[in-house]
Amino acid sequence: MKKNCFLTINSYENYFYFLVWSCAIIYSVYQFYLANNYFNDYNDAYGDFDSGWTWVGKKRDISDQEWLVWLTLKDKLIPYVFIHHFISQIIKINSNNSTILCCWYILSSIIFLYCYLGPLGILCTLLQPSLFYILTCMCSKNKAWIIHISYLFVMYILKIPNGIFQSWLGITDKEHYILTLILCWIHLRSISHNMDSHNDQFSESNNFIQKLAYCLYLPTLFFGPLILYHEFIASINQQHQYWNCQRFITFTLQLVRYMFWLYLTELILHFIYINAMQYHLQVVQNLNSWALYGLGYCMGQFFFNKYFVIYGTCSNLCYLDNIKAPSQPKCIARVHLYSDMWKYFDRGLYKFLIRYIYVPIQTSKGYIGKLFASFLCFTFIFIWHGIQINIFIWTLLNYIGIVIEDISIAIGKSKQYRKMQNTYLSSRNTKRLHCMLASPLLAMSAISNFYFLGGQEIGNIFIQNMLHGSWKSLFILLFFLYCCCQVSLNIKNWELHRVKR
Repeated sequence: MKKNCFLTINSYENYFYFLVWSCAIIYSVYQFYLANNYFNDYNDAYGDFDSGWTWVGKKRDISDQEWLVWLTLKDKLIPYVFIHHFISQIIKINSNNSTILCCWYILSSIIFLYCYLGPLGILCTLLQPSLFYILTCMCSKNKAWIIHISYLFVMYILKIPNGIFQSWLGITDKEHYILTLILCWIHLRSISHNMDSHNDQFSESNNFIQKLAYCLYLPTLFFGPLILYHEFIASINQQHQYWNCQRFITFTLQLVRYMFWLYLTELILHFIYINAMQYHLQVVQNLNSWALYGLGYCMGQFFFNKYFVIYGTCSNLCYLDNIKAPSQPKCIARVHLYSDMWKYFDRGLYKFLIRYIYVPIQTSKGYIGKLFASFLCFTFIFIWHGIQINIFIWTLLNYIGIVIEDISIAIGKSKQYRKMQNTYLSSRNTKRLHCMLASPLLAMSAISNFYFLGGQEIGNIFIQNMLHGSWKSLFILLFFLYCCCQVSLNIKNWELHRVKR
């Protein structure tokens, strides 16, 4: 009887945390929505808005370049992707030769790139993986890493708007953005190919046609997600699985799911101008605490929605080709740890960092080796995303957060702590203590992401609000974040329990 009563109390407490966290999100978003009245009579000199959907009767925020480019590419890619998959199936049915299949993967991407970027765009996309293939054959792994990192600095120069690279190609700003985006993704894939080719287990897969097909694979060419080279090769070399009714149903249901979130996100951008607001620092500076936190949450949620749709759709297209791609990210509203955010948001990039940087560096070097390996991972992230102050602050705060987590885990595993925990704390109180300690870390995690998503000035505004605000506001914020930690742990435990069943 007591056990059932205890479980009921725990259930009510968990419902309370979920209700409080949900209400905090809804109220803060509502406060931010009210602040959007600033744009009612706004003179849109920079093209941040369009007329929106006719039936909604409100203008739509289109100021996020990545989202706008994705929407444009989505419509243009549809016929090419259809032909890509149709001919891929014909090849698989009539031939079990992976080389022929890879040649088609290359050709289908070249056809689209020619129609969209022209001959010079194709030249750039073919030249990069070809040069790095030669590098694989000539250099050791350590020398190859030095060249790869050096090329990241070259990429930083190539990405400069209206720079020498764009002028030489004679392309528009949008085409320049897309081309440099392709080159960045190709570079990650080139590193994956290079490192796997130096691995004795996969050295036989060091095939130029396969490498080129991997780098130019159409469903993941523009926005990912990142599939590691050895996974791609294993997928194309596996026994062909014919399309059947069940596969089509699964593909269709998943596609409907991602399209639902795409159009829901578009609908929200008619009412909540998340991205346009970030360009108006004075307005953001004058927001009250609730509206500011609402902006922060909306920034993170929009970023999640964007990549949930992009990664999910591209992974679903890979599913039709029997190519195993990373699954979509987990919602940011239910993740409270730095390590889980990195592990479950961009799973392909996470596996890349673990396989090619973290594990080779930290092996048999103890705790210092782990710290150094983590440092190199975040250094790579900083250089790849762009050498800017806000990116540096974001990666630095993330590194500090990971280090704090590692230290906390080490303390939690110590005999002294376990003895004290078993003596003085129940399992429920232990969970409460852990959530209390994790709340300030979650606040730092959120602020680091605001630097990444909104830029240095936006991040500074959040820091100033926390440091110069009242103790009452800070306490309320930490309480809501504590509720978030409880919700996150409950969902995590539920998922683990479901897997075990």
